[in-house]
Amino acid sequence: MKKTGKMKTYFFDQLKDKHLGKVGTEKRDKYEYELRLDLLGEMIR
Repeated sequence: MKKTGKMKTYFFDQLKDKHLGKVGTEKRDKYEYELRLDLLGEMIR
């Protein structure tokens, strides 16, 4: 996390850890799996 002025900035991985859990948790694994499926579907189109 970086503080620039009055706003805090976060890395995307930090936000995923906070809201979806650390890598290896059930909720995070489900998110990563569904994201991969969505990206694969877009590549096929």
